[in-house]
Amino acid sequence: MMRLPFIVLLQLILFTACAQPQTESEWLSENTSELKTTEGYDFSSIKKAIGNKRIIALGESTHGLGEFYAVKSELVRYLHEELGFEVLAMEGGLGDINLSYYDIDTISASNLRDYSVFQNFRAKEADPLFEQIKTKSNTKTPLHYAGYDTQFSSNYFLTKLQRLVEPIDQEMADSLFVRAYSFQKSFGAARNGDSIGYIKHRDIYINNSNAARQLLLDHRNELFEQKKVTQKEFSIMIRTLEMFSRSVDLTFAKRNEGYVLRDKLMSENLFWLIDEIYPTKKIIVWAHNAHIEKANLEGANIKWMGHFLKEKYKDDYYALGLFAYEGEVYQHWTQNTLPFKNDQDNAIEKKLTDTGKELTFLDLLKLEQLPENQWLFEPIDGYELENGGIISFIPTKRFDGVLNIKESGSPTYEH
Repeated sequence: MMRLPFIVLLQLILFTACAQPQTESEWLSENTSELKTTEGYDFSSIKKAIGNKRIIALGESTHGLGEFYAVKSELVRYLHEELGFEVLAMEGGLGDINLSYYDIDTISASNLRDYSVFQNFRAKEADPLFEQIKTKSNTKTPLHYAGYDTQFSSNYFLTKLQRLVEPIDQEMADSLFVRAYSFQKSFGAARNGDSIGYIKHRDIYINNSNAARQLLLDHRNELFEQKKVTQKEFSIMIRTLEMFSRSVDLTFAKRNEGYVLRDKLMSENLFWLIDEIYPTKKIIVWAHNAHIEKANLEGANIKWMGHFLKEKYKDDYYALGLFAYEGEVYQHWTQNTLPFKNDQDNAIEKKLTDTGKELTFLDLLKLEQLPENQWLFEPIDGYELENGGIISFIPTKRFDGVLNIKESGSPTYEH
């Protein structure tokens, strides 16, 4: 009987040991990164994942977690200062954000926040983001700030519009706000099945937007001559009013398609910002997971904003979904704080938290499908408050990467 040399035998033993398949938890531990450090954050693994992509979309499973705002604010700073991203496009009013940014020399960072974004975004955890935008605005490397939503997220745009309209048409100026807020009334009527109320307020909102738009167009030359508005401000106002009227132009029977229409129009606004306003710049998109996803939830057949972005920009688009394992979330439509903990076995938050990492990042691009990561190619659960709670999706199909926070409280509001 031939005896193998000791060194060959040792190599066979080592090879056999190394060839043993990893468990799911071992694979996750090895392939995820811890982004939270004792000194702050280490986003180098995200840098490696996105490479030279031009557009990175930062999602969030809910608009009601303070830690999301804190982490995303730091990630935006990193992307801007270290990777050369020059534009932040935020889920907020096209008119409100862009016009307030144009006035950044005359307003504070906190006012920029309050004048631009929806109320639930006006959290202390996001203050460093607005401080960065303000501080960088007069440097050679500004972080340009833009909005793309079809809704108004503050009264900044309407106030500016009213001041322009007042010397020309006092009656329109006096009724502008009341008529603009028919948007909320039409939305409420649609939800309550009130066809008469829906049609009434839809038409008020559309007619008000169209009349204001036409007034600006008719008086364009004198507004420019009197230096009441710049070319940039004028174009933003015209586009905002157009989006107002288009966003509610639905029959009562199709009223529930307003959510889908909003995402389509938001994608059009982003195309405009990316291709026409900032054609040479790298762009960060900030929104809910549902808006930035590149493919649908399981069983869904709706085209959201991220689907349009992925379709148009292909490999230049990176969708990063954000999740949280447990904590307290602010439900902005009821103004209540709710406890949550997604600890079921088939939850993406539990699997990522079980790695022992506090802030876990997993890159999903170009993954080799293995037995130990098969779950990433199959439906799994996640918690998204604005999507109704527990949802099902295929991680590798829906996102290019995922980030999980172990614990977060609700945002901190001043008022």
